[in-house]
Amino acid sequence: MRRRTSVLLGVLLAALVVLLARVAQLQAIEGRTLQTLAHRQQLATIPLEPHRGRILDRRGRPLAVNLNAPSIYAVPGAITHRRAFAAAIGPVLGMSSGDVEQRLTAGRHFAWLARKVERQTAERVKALNLEGQIGFLTEDRRVYPNGELAAHALGFVGIDSQGLSGVELSYDHVLRGKAGRAVAEQDGVGRVLVETQRLVEAPVDGADILLTIDQVIQHIAERELSAVLTRTKARRGSVTVIDPRTGEVLALAVRPAYDPNAAGAVAADRWLPRPLADVFEPGSTFKIFVTAATLDAGVMGPADRVFCSGTLRVPGSHVIRDAHNQKHGWQTMGGIIKNSCNVGSAQVASRLGKARLHRYIRRFGFGDPTGIDLPGEARGIVPAPSEWLGPALQTIAFGQGIGTTALQLLSGATVLANDGVMVRPHIVRAVRDSQGRLVKAVGTEAVRQVVQPHVARTVLQMMVGAVDDGTGAQAAIEGYTVAGKTGTAQKPSPYGGYDPSRFIASFLGIVPVEDPRLLVLVVLDEPQGVYFGGAIAAPVFREVASQALWYLRVPPGKR
Repeated sequence: MRRRTSVLLGVLLAALVVLLARVAQLQAIEGRTLQTLAHRQQLATIPLEPHRGRILDRRGRPLAVNLNAPSIYAVPGAITHRRAFAAAIGPVLGMSSGDVEQRLTAGRHFAWLARKVERQTAERVKALNLEGQIGFLTEDRRVYPNGELAAHALGFVGIDSQGLSGVELSYDHVLRGKAGRAVAEQDGVGRVLVETQRLVEAPVDGADILLTIDQVIQHIAERELSAVLTRTKARRGSVTVIDPRTGEVLALAVRPAYDPNAAGAVAADRWLPRPLADVFEPGSTFKIFVTAATLDAGVMGPADRVFCSGTLRVPGSHVIRDAHNQKHGWQTMGGIIKNSCNVGSAQVASRLGKARLHRYIRRFGFGDPTGIDLPGEARGIVPAPSEWLGPALQTIAFGQGIGTTALQLLSGATVLANDGVMVRPHIVRAVRDSQGRLVKAVGTEAVRQVVQPHVARTVLQMMVGAVDDGTGAQAAIEGYTVAGKTGTAQKPSPYGGYDPSRFIASFLGIVPVEDPRLLVLVVLDEPQGVYFGGAIAAPVFREVASQALWYLRVPPGKR
């Protein structure tokens, strides 16, 4: 008995030593780790999403706002019969049973079923009486109250409110704010006990952005663009309006358009902001920049003349012709602009030479992004002078053999409206925090002096002649002095050369010349029937500019 008792005591003592060693291990060595694990199991971290900043037009009118929307999640660990659950909830959410079951595999405690749904949908789900198996959260849903208006400037957001295009993307870091955190206890199946929630870090709402866009001018531009596309059956088009003094974009109209409230319902190429993303041969609008370069370089003066016989043979046995085989005779630089004379412009470029013309083309900003605060801007195409083979020098003089964007043309034209100084286009005017306090104001940014002031003024007056008594006559606005230039460019053929049946018609105009307030570019891609810029694009400029001048209360000037 004594031996057995000793053995039993020894076993018990050994067990006690092992138990004490295990307790010491759990307390001293693994205690902090186990405590952390217990907290993780008992406490849920709840991200607190900030409200995304609003986007407003230049006068504070809302273009992008937020609305509360219910989102629905499941608690997979609380669902005993997943197939029956999926069969019940799938039709209400417009989902297949298989899709619902697939989502339930996302985790034990939480799985999204549908986010930012309509309230009626949430009510129908509540009526299924699946309490404990599903839950509801309120999230912000981005809403664009004007539908298609300014869609290509605004862009849109994804399901997690991240910017995917336009201002929503380029200023996402400003709009999205900073997420906060809360913690709350959760039950055994992972359901959050809301009454135990406590704040750890408060969210910081995103800042509001005021655009340079004017909602009224944007509406005017879109309405007139839609009308001309209907009349001409053009494939697509754009009307861009900027303030030439400041570079502020007042309107960015593109057709075909899309509704950012349902961006995923259209092909992705509809989202492209074509005035800054599409590269095209500008045609005769480019002549104003060649003229300015020639005058600034001192190669020719305003009174110097060249002879237009209607055709001109250039290197490579290529023959340049004027529209309708017109013979303009002796032409001054102003006459070349007024009559849009290809032969005359080619002779001017020949006198200027490759190196100097290329240098001025780059100084006007062609071949580089303008730096506008929007994503997706193209560089354009400006070949090096060594690549100007055959008649390239002469054809570039009238916008053939070079690729630009609409925004580059507008940026270059600010030089003529600002005594030779280029200003950078921009689309954001100011940033305000969620309390309405000014965080940042965006002002005019002068890029560089491109030509001498008197050269810019001289070319601007030549453009007045093109509207008063030239190819741009249909752009004239009663009571205002308009400077403008027409453009009609053949589109390159995929098989080489140029397609004789596809054209881009355009008109670039500045008004009023005495104190420029509006710089407008109309671009129509592949119009059917009449395709000359002076016939179909110039009238669009007239309608947009005249209505915008009235809206801005710009008084008529002295003619």
